[in-house]
Amino acid sequence: MKTLFLGTPSLAVPFLDALAKKTQIVSVITSPDQPAGRGYQVKAPPVKQAAQRLGLAFEQPEALKDASWLEAVQKLTPDVGIVVAYGKLLPRKLLDIPKYGFLNVHFSLLPAYRGAAPIQWALINGERETGVTLFWLDEGMDTGPIFIQKKIEVGDQDAESLRSSLVSLGVQGLNEALAGIEKGEIRKEPQIGPGSRAPMLKKDDGEIHWQLSADRIVNLLRGTTPWPGAFTRYKVQGNPARLKVIEAQAFSETGSGGPGTIWRVAGEEGIIVKCGQNSLKLTQVQPEGKKAMPAWNFWQGARLHVGDQFESV
Repeated sequence: MKTLFLGTPSLAVPFLDALAKKTQIVSVITSPDQPAGRGYQVKAPPVKQAAQRLGLAFEQPEALKDASWLEAVQKLTPDVGIVVAYGKLLPRKLLDIPKYGFLNVHFSLLPAYRGAAPIQWALINGERETGVTLFWLDEGMDTGPIFIQKKIEVGDQDAESLRSSLVSLGVQGLNEALAGIEKGEIRKEPQIGPGSRAPMLKKDDGEIHWQLSADRIVNLLRGTTPWPGAFTRYKVQGNPARLKVIEAQAFSETGSGGPGTIWRVAGEEGIIVKCGQNSLKLTQVQPEGKKAMPAWNFWQGARLHVGDQFESV
């Protein structure tokens, strides 16, 4: 079976590796090289690096509607296209090229969490179950009919560990899909139920709002790991500073003061902060411009007092 692969980040690489073992990949389409890091050196996307490692032909088109480029893709005569986190909507003329169409791997149980950050928002919203959906692309945003859907329990995972679990599950789903296509067993089931959105995270989405329950704030920490990270604000000699919360636990006890109040310090166990419901025990934090440290070490140098308050916008 001749396949065309579209993807960009490291998340997509295991799918390209799996596809290379099962099919003839006629081309890999990925995003152009971009400046990255402090020095803004131009860096190839992980999928391009993987294609080079595998000895596969690849392209990095700036635009997907160029007529000569589309004609070249058509001459490759792919049977099916596989898309994993490519980052762009595909135009109709490209969607029509593969014999069977384009199959997209999405990391949620569609129609829930359509968009760029389904893993993170599922965790932020406290979902107990999520999964992977392989669906046929149309011109909408994650709206096409479903081929395969696989579920997983979220447990206590954060965004990094859940991403790893979902990639493994998605590769299983891709292998099942390829076997089905080869046998002519192709399903196109409509998405059923209300849809929800999962837009790309912004830096300020990590802001802790202390009026929320401790459990919801823990979910925010899990969903924003490693980026943008959950953070709060405190005063340093009267000036506001950010404090990133790396690790924290919901704590059933509560003390006096409003949400955000530091009502007890439990030594090396951490700093206990009042929430809208219950409390949050901060155990690992990162002050602005410094390395991560135990909350107790931060407390010893921060010149804060019991009764002081972390702030929310």
